Amino acid sequence: MQYVIQILAAILIGISIGALFGPRYTARFIGSLAAIVLALVTIATANWMILAVGTAIYLFVMLLPAGATSRA
Repeated sequence: MQYVIQILAAILIGISIGALFGPRYTARFIGSLAAIVLALVTIATANWMILAVGTAIYLFVMLLPAGATSRA
């Protein structure tokens, strides 16, 4: 099971790097970086909870409208 979790983390790293090469939207950039860091931690620890959090963060920022900014 450890190998499956690590492979899924590697896939998350790959799609997050692909998102980094796309248009530069701040929320997507930061979310992709967070997903990469959490996936790297998952590869080192093989903890599926960290992978789930990284995936949730990635999916959340990808669902934000492109170019969304916070307005005060």
